[in-house]
Amino acid sequence: MTTTTTARTPNPRADAWFSALTMQTRMELLSMLRNPASLIPTVLFPVMFWTFFGLPNARQTFDNGFNVGAYILANFAMYSVIQTVLFNLGIFIASERSTGWYRFLRVTPARIWMIFGAKLLSVLLLALLALTLLLIVGAISGGVSLPVLTWLSLVAHVLFGALPFAALAVFIGYIAKGANAASPIINLVFFPMAFASGLFVPLNNLPKIVQDVAPLLPAYHSGQFARLGIGVQSTSDAWTHALWILGFTMLFLALAVWAYKRDEASNYR
Repeated sequence: MTTTTTARTPNPRADAWFSALTMQTRMELLSMLRNPASLIPTVLFPVMFWTFFGLPNARQTFDNGFNVGAYILANFAMYSVIQTVLFNLGIFIASERSTGWYRFLRVTPARIWMIFGAKLLSVLLLALLALTLLLIVGAISGGVSLPVLTWLSLVAHVLFGALPFAALAVFIGYIAKGANAASPIINLVFFPMAFASGLFVPLNNLPKIVQDVAPLLPAYHSGQFARLGIGVQSTSDAWTHALWILGFTMLFLALAVWAYKRDEASNYR
């Protein structure tokens, strides 16, 4: 009896691209971690909001017996990741464009997909760090106790719900003239949307016109999808919210591609 072993055929080009992507991601992540102006709000704001607004009600239960703390924690988890993606991706892109960094990258072997792939991976890793800290604080301070699989489900649902905002961040990064312009744009877009989507205040407590507009906002479907990850019932099923999220992702991605091509045409004719 003979045993045949099949060795993996080396692919130097793929290995080189993977190594370059890994190195670029590491550099992007280190750049974000070394920037206190973006790191501190990313990590501390969600914990602060949880402490002020979530912790006082964390040990209460709804009429159906579901823990209020878990509900609020899911909301702030979604807020945390959206904030991290929008600010760290959008502002960094706008800042690098204004400093001429992308002009330098054009003369290097780096591919555009590698640059943005590394940025997306690094910002998701940073978001995962902020999210993990928030969940740990919520579990310890608020007594939020969920099965391990439910915690993992929440993380997966939250990261998926952040996809439209990654594309939106790239779009804002390419239309804003520098970091000083990108920051107020993101603030004007994100915080009203977060409130109107029920991430801070339950929609039932908001004016009727806001309740009617909320289903048209990406943060509404991301928040609903995040809560579905811990078993909270929604007005629609998971597939409906997932399709809305994918639809917004494609819309913002198309806008990002348009903004990128416009920038390329104006700078590198």
